[in-house]
Amino acid sequence: MLSNKFGGAAIAAVALCTTAVNAFWRLECPGSIGLARIDPLMDYDGLSDHVHTLKGGSAFSATSKADELLKSKCTSCGVKQDKSAYWAPPLYFVGDDGTTTVVPEKPPFKAYYELNTGMTSDGKKQTIQAFPNGFQMIAGTNTRRNTTLSGSDPSDFAGPFTGESNDEREQRAIGFNCMNYGHNGAPAKNEPTLYRHSLPEKSWIDSNCPDGVRLELQFPSCWNGEMDGGEKHKSHVAYPNWINGGDCPAGFDTRLPSLMFETIVATDQFVGKSGKYVLGNGDPTGYGYHGDFISAWDEGVLDRAVSECTDMSGEMKACGVFEFTEDSASCTLETMPDELKDENTEGPMPNLPGGCEIQSGPEQAKKGKGGSGSSSGGNKAAGSSKDNKAKDHTPPANKDTSSPPVVDAPVARLAESKPEAKHEAKLEAKPEAKAESKAEGGVFAETKEETPAAPIFDEAGNIIRTETYTDGQVVHKNKVVVKEVTVTVGAKAKRTPEAKAEHAKRHGHRHHHMQHGVGGRRMR
Repeated sequence: MLSNKFGGAAIAAVALCTTAVNAFWRLECPGSIGLARIDPLMDYDGLSDHVHTLKGGSAFSATSKADELLKSKCTSCGVKQDKSAYWAPPLYFVGDDGTTTVVPEKPPFKAYYELNTGMTSDGKKQTIQAFPNGFQMIAGTNTRRNTTLSGSDPSDFAGPFTGESNDEREQRAIGFNCMNYGHNGAPAKNEPTLYRHSLPEKSWIDSNCPDGVRLELQFPSCWNGEMDGGEKHKSHVAYPNWINGGDCPAGFDTRLPSLMFETIVATDQFVGKSGKYVLGNGDPTGYGYHGDFISAWDEGVLDRAVSECTDMSGEMKACGVFEFTEDSASCTLETMPDELKDENTEGPMPNLPGGCEIQSGPEQAKKGKGGSGSSSGGNKAAGSSKDNKAKDHTPPANKDTSSPPVVDAPVARLAESKPEAKHEAKLEAKPEAKAESKAEGGVFAETKEETPAAPIFDEAGNIIRTETYTDGQVVHKNKVVVKEVTVTVGAKAKRTPEAKAEHAKRHGHRHHHMQHGVGGRRMR
């Protein structure tokens, strides 16, 4: 029930239905090509100071470029035509005596390719363009050990994050979500995507996450047309105002697929053991979680996939463009640097590989002593000249790729839309936009509030946006319909008969998308 203490006319945002809107596919990677201190972006032609879990093409190396990756003999991911590289630090358990052991993954690792669009800074509707080969980027900040975000963590506030800098949005693009599929008749209690932005204490994980923890990393999807972003490999991309969807800031009007890493780790194997969890880069807070990507697809395949792979199940095998691997779980790195061939990266061992120091912050962490390379800076991979622009792909006409609306006035926001939740809304004012934001390390920052995009309407004239939530191993995609209903109230305003009828009608259209071994996703 929507309450209105002001009296008079009010806007009731009460109609809720579930429907499929934006297409995506999950690139599943059942294996890893290695666990090693290799990072061709930040430690080019040298050794990294910390370990990464390596996924993708087997020709990956400390000097990887797209032309080399495309010659890979195999890939640890499920699509033959994709030899791209995906890498991020693993999670380790450090016992009270310092003994360190890697926390195993629960395969497969997933790289989500989400075809979410929005509006350009001048109000034009965007279409998705495939990553060109040689495109590379980093999400997250390795040295971050604190947050500049205000409010509680986790928080139910799901955007839009109008007025925030790109650095602040980057902090929202990390998730450490508790996995609980339900046991002994108890209901599942999985958390939605990108819900909490720091790594919980081990004691809390032991008590609340019987099925592990899901590590999530959302990459920026707004692009300025450059193949790389300087020493930090970030300045060429920016986050949209809903993090994985919504509208792009000025100067970044080209829309790329919204890439997201998802890794479930088996923290349940360490329940009751005294110690703590630490990321491979020496980060016990989670704020420094990060990941890297180099695009290397067979010619034309990703362009076709962006245009044709619009099945809403998210299953990669529903896409007729792809050819699938049979040996990806056994694919390994073709060449390991001599200095790393005998390095223990799994444990047990007395410390993190490379002697990487555990740094808890809150000050920014310092680069470890183990690194010997340097940032690849603007080094271009094969075919990475600026002339190699990504191709434009117009989404199918029957797909709704509109961005969520941004409403200036105080709005009613729907309660968490889980199966047991009542369809009620609470009136709350939009947070005040910050006058200006500062960037860290050259990361793009907006200096003023974005101009709100015009609301997007469906055929019936209702404002629409989408959300997804988790229920056990089921993915629920919701279309939220904000129906404007004028009511006259005293102390309280009840839903009008028209709104009730609309609510009942739309609530009946629910679609369940099964996701093997995964708690699910909520897209903002």
